[in-house]
Formats: sequence, C-alpha cells, structure tokens
Amino acid sequence: MTETQIRLPVETKYKQKWHAYNLAKTNEKRMFYTLLYELCSIIPEPKYNFGRPPVPIKDLIFSLGLKLYSNYSGRKIISDLFHAKQAGYVSRTVHYNTLTDFLNSEELYGLLQKLLIISALPLKTLEDQYSLDASGFGSYQYERWMRTRFSKSYSINSRNYLKGHVCIGTRTNIIASCEVTYGNFSDVKQAPNLLKQVKGRFNVKEVSADKGYDSNKLVQIIEEMGAIPYILFKDNRNPDPRKSPEIIVKMHRYFKNNKEEYLKKYHRRSNVETTFSMIKLRLGEFLKCKNYTSQRNELVMKFICHNICCLIQEIFESDININFKNELLTISDRKVGDSFFEEDF
Repeated sequence: MTETQIRLPVETKYKQKWHAYNLAKTNEKRMFYTLLYELCSIIPEPKYNFGRPPVPIKDLIFSLGLKLYSNYSGRKIISDLFHAKQAGYVSRTVHYNTLTDFLNSEELYGLLQKLLIISALPLKTLEDQYSLDASGFGSYQYERWMRTRFSKSYSINSRNYLKGHVCIGTRTNIIASCEVTYGNFSDVKQAPNLLKQVKGRFNVKEVSADKGYDSNKLVQIIEEMGAIPYILFKDNRNPDPRKSPEIIVKMHRYFKNNKEEYLKKYHRRSNVETTFSMIKLRLGEFLKCKNYTSQRNELVMKFICHNICCLIQEIFESDININFKNELLTISDRKVGDSFFEEDF
C-alpha cells in the first residue's frame, strides 16, 4: 500500500453549541453591565478622612470598563454612564477628564492585575491546561501589530507598541494572569511572574509555549508547580544529561521519541492566538491613551473586559455560577476578603 493510499483517522471536529452561543451573544451587553458591577463591588474603598468626597474607585473602574467595552471616547461614553447611574450601577456620572486622570495612576496597574485574576477564577474548575504567549498592541491608531512584527523597515527599538504577556486557559480562552511591558521586552523573562500569579490559585496540570520560552529555568519552574511543560524545543537543542536538569532531558527525549503526541499537546498553545484575536477584534488592536502608564492600565482593563465576555459565554455553555466575593475569599489570607487588596490602599 502506498503512502497516499493510507487513510488517516479523522479527528473529531469541535462542534459549536449554537443555541448557547446565540444566547450568550444576544445577552452579552446586558450581562456585561451586571458582571462588571459585581466585580467592581468587591473593591474596598480607601478610608475617607476629610476634604471633598472622592469618586468611589468601584465607580471609576466600572466607567473605565464600560468605556473600553463600548469602544467609545471619554466624551461619548457619558451618555452610557448616565443610563448606568439610573440603573444603579454607579453612584455618579464620572467626568471624562476624571477617567483620564484615573488611567494615569501608577497604582492602578496592580489593582487591575488582581481584578483580572479574580475575573478568571470562576472558570478554574474548567481549566487545567494553560499556555503562555505575548502580542503587541499599537500605541496609536495607525500602528498595526502585523506591520511592526513583520516589516523589515522597522527596527526593534523604533516599534511604537506595547506588549501584553498573558497566561490563558486553553479551553475557555480566559486570561489567568498578565504583564504589560514595552515592545522590546523579552517574552521568557515575563513568564515566571505570570506563573507566580497563577500558582496556587488555578489547577495547572500542563503548560504549553512556543520556542521563545525554551528556557531551563522556566521549565524547572513549571515542574515545581506540579505541571508538565510542553514547550517547543529550539532546532539546535541537544541537552547534555550530565549537565542539564532532569526534566529537560526527559521532555526532550519524549519530544524526539513521540513527536506527534508531543506536538498535539503543544499545539494547545494555538488558542493563545485565538485569545489575542478575540481581544483585538472586539476591543481594538491599538491603544488610545498617550503615555506608558495609562496605556498599560488600558490594556489590562481590556483583558478584564475580555474575561467578562468569556464568563458570559460559559454561563450558557457550561452552566457555571459566578460569585466574585466567594472567589476573593478563597485567595485571601484572612477571612476578610479585603486582604487581597490590602497593599493597594
């Protein structure tokens, strides 16, 4: 029998649950308001001492999330915020200049990272395979990632974009942790911090990543988490059993002897590309803010908006229940959930 006559088994294709999908999309905007409000409600407000009463932080973050989800400018979002106030989602309509000043706060970045983690926790029972990757977001409207990524006329130092580093669940495309850096920062150097944010909070059994993450240190970190690393080895990789860590030698042997099976597990990382595509199509592929601090906060807030959309999808497809307050208690050191946010205030 010739090679062309051999009939390979046809893999079962993913079947879209169209009824659940349609319900999720037709109810998304309404449920986005509710879930964003519930997420913002767990934020403790700083102690008020004297002077003019500040705008509640939960109102500011709700307004910011609604702005980015709607893809409107600060001025155009005021009408939506007026309706949000009438519905009880915010206590006041925030001025667009106040939103801009809030985005320029350096302390906001850490708070948004924590909100991102909490927004992903309701799906922790559905995920045990995670993947790492990064993608660029143009820092102005005409800076496209595909152009800066592949154009030979752009040097690394002249690329005007930020890079979002993420760890996602490969089944639901939920973002479990993130870091945002300048465009010329190394992907592999951000990976340990991404895994640190995930460790102990999610059930991580496998971690996949491309050649850019082929690092002895990173593979050992994944092993210490109790997970199996499926990282594509570089072409010239030939670890010495006498000098290299045991896990590197073991996984390289597995890669050489069972290449098809290894690559099948590795290619779960392709869902990271899907995740970035979802974010850029729904929320835009460029950042509207003008400086690094505000752009970084804007991008993390986009990731949070993406997570809320994933939660809505799984409410209909997997019948999950969402309670952000309970999730906060599970990762807090004390019974009072405020401890997770303690260093932010």
